[in-house]
Amino acid sequence: MKKFLSLVLALCLTLGMTSALAWEPQAKLDEDLSAYKLCENFGDITLTVAVTDHASIASWEDNAFVKWVEEVTNVDLQFVLIPYESRAEKLGLVLSSGDYPDIFLSCGMSSAMVSRFGVGEGLFLPLNDLIEKKGNFVNKIFEEYPGSKGLITELDGNIYALPVVNECYHCTIPTKFWINQQWLDNLGLKMPTTLDELHDVLVAFRDQDANGNGDPSDEIPLAGDYQDGWYTNVEMPIMSAFTFYNLDLDTTTTTNPEAFGMYLEDGKVVTPFALDAFKKGVETVAQWVSEGLIYEGSFTQDLAGLTQIAESGRLGASSGGYILFANLGGDVYRQYRPVLPVKGPDGFASIQSFPHDSVAGKTFVISAECKNPEAAFMIGDLMYSYAATMRGYYGIYGEQWTDAQEGEVGINGEPALYHLLVPWQESEPQSYCVLQMTTSFRDAAYRLGEPSDPSVDLYSGAGLETLLYQVTHDYEPYKDDAKILPPIKFTDDENEEMSLLKANLSNTVKENMIAFFNGTKTVEKDYDAFLAELEGQGLARLVEMYQTSYDAQYK
Repeated sequence: MKKFLSLVLALCLTLGMTSALAWEPQAKLDEDLSAYKLCENFGDITLTVAVTDHASIASWEDNAFVKWVEEVTNVDLQFVLIPYESRAEKLGLVLSSGDYPDIFLSCGMSSAMVSRFGVGEGLFLPLNDLIEKKGNFVNKIFEEYPGSKGLITELDGNIYALPVVNECYHCTIPTKFWINQQWLDNLGLKMPTTLDELHDVLVAFRDQDANGNGDPSDEIPLAGDYQDGWYTNVEMPIMSAFTFYNLDLDTTTTTNPEAFGMYLEDGKVVTPFALDAFKKGVETVAQWVSEGLIYEGSFTQDLAGLTQIAESGRLGASSGGYILFANLGGDVYRQYRPVLPVKGPDGFASIQSFPHDSVAGKTFVISAECKNPEAAFMIGDLMYSYAATMRGYYGIYGEQWTDAQEGEVGINGEPALYHLLVPWQESEPQSYCVLQMTTSFRDAAYRLGEPSDPSVDLYSGAGLETLLYQVTHDYEPYKDDAKILPPIKFTDDENEEMSLLKANLSNTVKENMIAFFNGTKTVEKDYDAFLAELEGQGLARLVEMYQTSYDAQYK
């Protein structure tokens, strides 16, 4: 396979830049979509589509976005619902059944699934010819994101799955850390900048009635969760003061390189477990747990439990992609402020980043048995249009959104691209959009083109995106994108070998790391046995497989 490191680097350089495909302010829905009228009469073509049964989508069949797609194309879309909970498992059952829908749309398709059922078994349709002949919007993506075509091309040279384009700026650094500014003010403390200062602040939170309710024993200085929060892992700001730390201990993460702490060091795939700095960080987390600075329940509770602590007025600090552990815009939410990465004993400070996710995913796949493959593909291509992207994500033009008003500016300070009439939400059932359950084109200009009043209250619900933009910008100097593994492709045989290795290793890593953190195991007595267990379960083999494929694809 052609090596495309230079193309991937070029792709990374485009992140955050306004591209030629970015939509102009005051854009009207005047794209010429006549080529997407795929048959003369509605229902002359019928396609079945596997989709995610998201709780906030009341009905796919009666959804306004779906009705719009059907109106544009004249194709009758019929849906196979895959439950959101455990959708990877449910999708696996569908794939193993042999009874396929025509299209798989944003339903949790993994790279391993594409390798097995597409490359290995030929059950997915190669899209190369269709992209060349009919890929109007798809080819524009390739033009504007150099390297993206290589990223989605499999080892056999074919493309089986179209990606989603989503330049979520604040998602590139989701490993943020938040502290209760009201508590700092109550105790006359400054924002911590070093690990020692953070320790002293947490001690004060523990001992000095930081919430001011007269009870100096009900405060929880630092807490997190490992079940369903978005980067709410409690140890991240501490470990990142000792060494580069990207280990994801979320119980749902079992296959990504971060589940095993893998990263790049001068082109070499490495893991951190044997590093002295890593072990010192582990000992520090354990010490803070023993001192009552870190809530021991952090390692078992879910986000609801963490939120309950915060909303009861007892939480001093927590990690999170945003202040997701408090009710958005509420009184408690407003108390928290971002903490820049603190410096450790050797002056080291870092943050994990995700630079490769703007053009990613296996969001649109066509079955090889599809009777109308060209029509199926053109529906996928249509979804990258401005009209489809806006309608799919926000809803009906004139009801949920409209053109930007004169003088409105976006989150990035540039002219706004659109004006929201209804706040975006994904919790209550609705029938006007399908949220993020479709492929779409949301580049940086699109994401940051949401109107933002320059005087917006950053800690209100309306100020969330602007707040995250500003905080992410402040975090930028602490990231090191060169350490992040780019997407790596594996053969079906390699995926099969790795699946058992990953299952065993991810459990071992999670169980042992949490045991070291909560003090049921110690570095002094048990760490060598932990390293030996990793070796015995094939960590070195897993790293070797990543290194071999990385070298073949990127060097």
